[in-house]
Amino acid sequence: MIISSYFGVEQYKDRIAHVCKDDKGFYVDLYFQDAWLEKRELYDHSERYAEDCAENFVLGIFDVDRKVQTVDG
Repeated sequence: MIISSYFGVEQYKDRIAHVCKDDKGFYVDLYFQDAWLEKRELYDHSERYAEDCAENFVLGIFDVDRKVQTVDG
């Protein structure tokens, strides 16, 4: 379930992050140009921590490998 969504602006406008929650806790799905990059499992942390992670990604504070994930790896 998506709790909140964050969107980049200016040079980071292609970034999106969704803060989500499942039965284990909070996680963040990271996207670049509408392609899913990574699921950051933050199960040992608070909702605020997950929100900070999402915000930091869309602001360009950290980056992830921009290789689009596939079923085959």
